[in-house]
Amino acid sequence: MTTAPAARSNAPSVTTWRWVAAVLAVSQLVASPVSRAVNGEFLKSGATNQALITPAGYAFSLWGLITLLSSVTAVAIVRYGLGSPWETDALIDASVVFVGFSVWLTVAAQDWLWASVVVFIVMAAALAHIMWLLVRHREELTCPRWLAVLATVSFGLYLGWSSIAVFANVTAALIAAGWSASGAGWQLAVLLAASLTAVVATVLLRGTPGYVAGVLWALVAIAIGASQRDSAMLSMTAVVAAVAVAAVAVWQQVRARTR
Repeated sequence: MTTAPAARSNAPSVTTWRWVAAVLAVSQLVASPVSRAVNGEFLKSGATNQALITPAGYAFSLWGLITLLSSVTAVAIVRYGLGSPWETDALIDASVVFVGFSVWLTVAAQDWLWASVVVFIVMAAALAHIMWLLVRHREELTCPRWLAVLATVSFGLYLGWSSIAVFANVTAALIAAGWSASGAGWQLAVLLAASLTAVVATVLLRGTPGYVAGVLWALVAIAIGASQRDSAMLSMTAVVAAVAVAAVAVWQQVRARTR
C-alpha cells in the first residue's frame, strides 16, 4: 500500500532532473563555440600546451563527439527514462558534469589552472559515480537496452577523456607555477599516476568499451604529442600504458563472458 504513493511522490523529481540534465547537456554544444568566439583558441597557447605529455592537437576534437553523445543521451532519457531507483542521483551527477564543462571553458580561458584542475576532479568524480551505477547496477535498469548501451558508452567516453585531463591540467598548473616544461622526470611520474588510475578504473568498470576508448584516445594522443616534443621515453611510456589498459579491458570482457 505504501509503494505506489512513494513512487508517485518521487516521479516529479525524476522528471524535473531529466529535463534539467537535458537542457544542460545541450548547452555544452553552445558553450564551446561561444568560448572560442570570445576567447579564441586559448588551448593552443600557454602552460596548457607546453607540457611534454600534452596530447597531440587533434585529440581535443573528441570534445565535439563527447558533447554530442551526452546531449543525445540526455534527450533520450527525457523520452524513455532510465527506470532505475538511482536515476535521480545519476541525473544530478550528469547535471554537475554538464555545468562543469562550461565552467572549465571559462576558467581555462582565464588561465586559472588550479581552478581548472578542481573542476575536472569534480567532473571526473561525478562521471565515475554515474559509470559505477550504469556498470555495477545495470540489472536495475528498465529502459530500452539501446539506451542503456548509449548511456554507458557516452558517459564512459566522457569519463575516460576527463580522467586523463585531470592529470594533464595538473601538469599545466605545475608548469605555470614554475616547474620545468621540459622536465621529463616529474612528468613521467604524472603519466604513471594517470596510467595506474586508468588501469584500476578499467578493472572496476569491467572493461566497459566507452571508458576504455576515451582513455586509449588520450594515451595515444599523449604518445604522439610527446614524440612531437622529442621525448621518446614519455612517448613509449604512454604506448605501454595504452597497451596495458587495452589488455586489462580484454581480460575483463573475457572474464565477464565466462562467468
